[in-house]
Order: sequence, then structure tokens, then C-alpha cells
Amino acid sequence: MFSAKWAGKVVLASGVLALMAGCGDKDRMARAIQSKDEMIRRQNEELAERKQREDTLLTANEGLRDQNTKMAENSRAQTQQLAATNSALNDLRSQMASLQGKLETSQKGEVTVQDSGYGKEPGAITIRVANSVLFDSGQATLKPQAYETLDKVAAELNGKFNANYIRVEGHTDRTPIVRNKDKYADNMQLSQARAKAVFDYLTGKGKVSSGRMYTAGFSYNQPVVSPEKTKADQAKNRRVDIVILPTNVKVVKEHLAANGR
Repeated sequence: MFSAKWAGKVVLASGVLALMAGCGDKDRMARAIQSKDEMIRRQNEELAERKQREDTLLTANEGLRDQNTKMAENSRAQTQQLAATNSALNDLRSQMASLQGKLETSQKGEVTVQDSGYGKEPGAITIRVANSVLFDSGQATLKPQAYETLDKVAAELNGKFNANYIRVEGHTDRTPIVRNKDKYADNMQLSQARAKAVFDYLTGKGKVSSGRMYTAGFSYNQPVVSPEKTKADQAKNRRVDIVILPTNVKVVKEHLAANGR
């Protein structure tokens, strides 16, 4: 009987141990599964973060490609614009050189042809005629020797430049009016009168259409040389500028009327 009891106890203990062993395996299995699930979760998070980074880089790359495309397009447009500008400048220089050759007088520097200067529109051509060619001191009546030069100018305005608007500008030096003070109160009136005298000759004998011409007097406000220190400086500032405006510049009739022409 003693042996039977012990045998029963041994069997019971073995069962308990077996049960305990079974519980340990389940715990280890549960922890292993939990660890595996955690590892899968972290891997999924890493994959998601990696995909987000890749999407961000892809978007950035697409933006850079678009930017590079736009930069390339802008570069091509600028190159084309530069080429067009250079072509226009070369054409302008050619026109000025041709004009200079046709209008040159025996006295060098009396008639010069220039591109845009002070107050001039880009692409304008200025035929600058020295006052010594056109007028006596303090006068606004054309000298007879001015006719030959103005005839040449009129021929060009009616020929190659027959589609351009023309502005005839009078300019003086800073010397106050002394002679003919009764006729010209100041240099502004004198500059306006000189511009009108040239305008009248070009539209009259020169037969340049008055519909595309107007006058402007600037007195001494647009000097070639400033300050005037010598008589030569003053002589450079006394002039009439015949400005050939670019063909893309139009002057409306109201503007011409407002300028008295």
C-alpha cells in the first residue's frame, strides 16, 4: 500500500511537471510570436519610411527636371533674343555708317550719325547737325549753305526711312540770349524756333510728310558736353538733332497736334 501511495504521488508529480513543462513551452511560444510580430511591425515601418523617402526624392527629382527644362528653354530664348538683338544692332550700325558716308560734309564733325543717346528711344538713329552748318549766332533762319545738307537728309528720310516717324530737336548752349532778345526771350524759345526752321525746310522743299514729323525744343537741358568749359564745348551743345524713331514707335496725331505740328 505504501508503494502504491508513493507510486500515485510520483505519477501526480510527473503530471504536474509535464503540465508545467507544457505551460513553459506556451509562454516561450507566445513570446516568440510577439517578438516576431514586433519585428514584422518594425520592418513594415522601415519599409513605409523608405517608401516615403523614395517618393519625396522622386518628387524632388521631377521638380528638378522641370526646373532644368525651364532653364534650358529660357536659355534658348535668351540666346535667340541675343542673336536678334545683335542682328538689329549690326543692321543699325550698317544704316548709320551708310548715312554717315552720305551726309558727311567737307568739315569733319559737322554732321554725325549716332545711335540712341540721352532721352532717345532704343534703336533710334540721330542725325546730329552742328549749329554752325544751319544758323548764325542767335538766329533761327537757315543759312543758304544748310540747304545742301538738309536736302541729303530729306532724301534719306523719303527713301530708306520713309516708314519711320521723325523728331526734329533744337538744342542750345547755356549762354543767355543777347541778340534778338525781342524775338527769343530765352534759349527755350530759340531752340524751338530752330527746330521749326529745319522742320519747315524738310516738309517744304524736302517734301518729307509732315504727318510723321514733329518738333521739340530742349534749350540747354540735354547737353552733349557738361559742364561747358570752352567755346568748343558750347559749339558741341548748339545743334539740331533729327531723330529717326524705330519703326515700332508710332506717334499719334494728337501728340503731333499737342506739339504744334
